[in-house]
Amino acid sequence: MVRLSAERLNRISFASFKAAGCTDTEAERISELLVLANLRGHDSHGAGVYIPVYIQRIHSGMIVPGAVPEIVNETPAMALLNGNNGLGQTNATRGMKIAIEKAKNIGVGVVSIFNCNHIGRMSDYAEMAVEQDMIGYLTANVGGSSVAPYGGAKGVFGTNPLCYAIPGGEEETVIVDFATSFFAGGKLSVGMARGTQLPEGALIDHNGNPSTDPSVYWTKPKGYLLPFGGMVGYKGYGLCMIADLLGGALSGNGCASEAFTNGVLMMALDVSKFRSVDDFKADVDKVVRTCKNIPPQKGYIGLNGETEVLVPGDPERIAEEKHRKEGIYISDITWAKMVEASSGVGVDIDGIE
Repeated sequence: MVRLSAERLNRISFASFKAAGCTDTEAERISELLVLANLRGHDSHGAGVYIPVYIQRIHSGMIVPGAVPEIVNETPAMALLNGNNGLGQTNATRGMKIAIEKAKNIGVGVVSIFNCNHIGRMSDYAEMAVEQDMIGYLTANVGGSSVAPYGGAKGVFGTNPLCYAIPGGEEETVIVDFATSFFAGGKLSVGMARGTQLPEGALIDHNGNPSTDPSVYWTKPKGYLLPFGGMVGYKGYGLCMIADLLGGALSGNGCASEAFTNGVLMMALDVSKFRSVDDFKADVDKVVRTCKNIPPQKGYIGLNGETEVLVPGDPERIAEEKHRKEGIYISDITWAKMVEASSGVGVDIDGIE
């Protein structure tokens, strides 16, 4: 394992993306969000996994650095953006800014984006709305056919995440952000690099048989992820399909295995247009405290040994505090891929302190 501070990982990321052709603004934003993913315990969406992936996609032309998203269609409440195959983080940041401005005017702003590319953790953009005392919502369809429908033995959908972020008052923001598949694809990369097995119900092999080996996902013929819920994942399947339709069909990005890049739907709701913000936050706080104050189940142990019932968003806050103190750990295999990708654009990351 390699241990790095968040600051060093950010410098490595910035230098690598800058050398790959990104502008300073793009390299800063993408590095900020990738390192934040590592800090919050989601290495599957962090710099270690995505520096090599994004650099490869830049080389192949799938990602076009410097591309500017443009509005194709617009009303006071909505906008359709063509991401022009630019960096997903650039497109999604622009999209949520537009949604927030529209919500300030009429209470709601909805933005759909096609040709977007991978945007990373969706909560990064939902939290932009929270900073304005708004509710943030996102969903997306992810290119590829890595997830089998419930009862199926072949992949049809992407991992198709969804996210809500709701502001609290004295309590923290409630954040729900998850793939509608059993795992995000990046978690399989992390699991394989660390030599760990997956829980039962996460995968099937190319014959449709259950598997716990993450390498099954990458072999040829390849295996497939299951919807969340695993072998009984009909609810995850339903949400996966809805995300595909909202992200892909509404934007025109393409659906299911036809999707090439991400199609994204995002929304901002201005709480103040509905009711008093303070009263709303008081209700959110009440729900959070009710959950935290109930007795835990027998044998329940939280992330760091605590027995308090957590609410969505707590695991990420706990992980960030830990990793800012102790550093970010990257497996030797992942580090080697980072070194290779960065050296390919002329950056010696071993020399970046």
